[in-house]
Amino acid sequence: MRNSIILFVNGEREVLSPENSFMTVAEYLRYKKGLTGTKVVCAEGDCGACTILVSRMRDGKLGPYRTMNSCISFMYLLDQAHLITVEGLRKNNELHPVQKAMVENHAAQCGYCTPGFICAMASLTDDAKKENFPLEEKRVKNYLTGNLCRCTGYDSIIKSGCSVNLAATPELASFYDDEHITQDLAKLSGSVRVTHGNNSIFLPATVDEAVQEKKERSPRLAGGATDLGVVYNKGKLKLNDVMSMNNITSLFTVEESATHLIIGARASYHEVEKKTAKLFPDFSRNLHLFASPQIKNTASLVGNLVNASPIADTIPFLRVVEAEVVLRSASGERSLNVNSFIKGGYKELDLRPDEIVTHVRLPKTNHLFKIYKISSRRDLDISTVTMAARYKLNGNILEEFSLALGGVGPSVLRMNQIESKAIGQHFDQALFKRLALEVKNSIKPLSDVRGSTDFRLTLCHNLMLKFCDEVMVENKFSFQEISL
Repeated sequence: MRNSIILFVNGEREVLSPENSFMTVAEYLRYKKGLTGTKVVCAEGDCGACTILVSRMRDGKLGPYRTMNSCISFMYLLDQAHLITVEGLRKNNELHPVQKAMVENHAAQCGYCTPGFICAMASLTDDAKKENFPLEEKRVKNYLTGNLCRCTGYDSIIKSGCSVNLAATPELASFYDDEHITQDLAKLSGSVRVTHGNNSIFLPATVDEAVQEKKERSPRLAGGATDLGVVYNKGKLKLNDVMSMNNITSLFTVEESATHLIIGARASYHEVEKKTAKLFPDFSRNLHLFASPQIKNTASLVGNLVNASPIADTIPFLRVVEAEVVLRSASGERSLNVNSFIKGGYKELDLRPDEIVTHVRLPKTNHLFKIYKISSRRDLDISTVTMAARYKLNGNILEEFSLALGGVGPSVLRMNQIESKAIGQHFDQALFKRLALEVKNSIKPLSDVRGSTDFRLTLCHNLMLKFCDEVMVENKFSFQEISL
């Protein structure tokens, strides 16, 4: 059992003291390492000023460098990783080509956002070289979704990203001796337990160790901490006794079997988005929009499910696809349909105190899906209302239909009564006019800062009509003159 967190920062090996292990990553970099290029502005993972690059050990080697919000993560979550900050992007005392481009295009002013933009675009250029895609404006914007600027304006920043000469840009793995770092980190084995005062972190090496710990001590689980980190920074939560499964390599996988897509508990949204592109393209497109690269590189689908927010972005899809939730305890494994796992009350789950969710299985299907998210902003925003529908048509007959709505109750709702009234009916506007009204009469959403009760009711009504119109256009069904 190791009793220290070990990682590399800009090529230097760090063995953290117990006290430093519980700091946020941004705090450690700024106040312990003096790497003040990493800024903290929002402390919520929204503005990107704190962006750094992280490579983690996977299958005995360092993986690709991905962006991460350092303000809402903790040092104990980066055991066996290599961090590169904006200061570490120099090579042989030469600025990184992205840094040069920012200077040449006058893309920096106050400087608070600049390091985050540079790290995000360094990730972009690294991926562009590996995957052989050009630095086009749309691609640059996608990589910069999680970065905000309040001074210069985005035009010069985007020009900087598009103007980088990829041929003259070295890969990030060449900046430091990644082979030496890999050899060093590969020697580390076994579980990690660190304590300091009232704080304790346990990083099990196997699922068996994790479930035994859950049985004996019932610690709080932390994965990417993209939600916990925000609540912690607001002073609303103390993370004294924590367990993270970040060192269990098998839980980072997304694998395809003959019947299912199997998603590990620590598989990032980045991986899930890629792996669902062919099997569930509408879900993959939804993931592309719902969070920034920094969040998607860190957060997990299982974390979103177990957090069980009524406005969770992924749960509507999971409910209509009839996902299977795999749970492990010291006494064994069980599998539940997600619609049984979610019990209906606020964050009420069929999850025993000694259990952890290890995987989610998405059954392969020939059904079609539509997924909608309504929020104040198109990108990187919390949902007001979400909707997912799974359907199968036989000619113009709605042979199968599943519907889930988020943001309208204490949990994401599966609309079973609406489904039963739709199945077997002719797919037309008259049907969905009736169903849209029934949806409004079936839900009682609350009013909050994101929308009033009436607003949410209207959104749900209109999403039903939108779904109908889209399916009719795609299937070339004829429209009737109906007052909606």
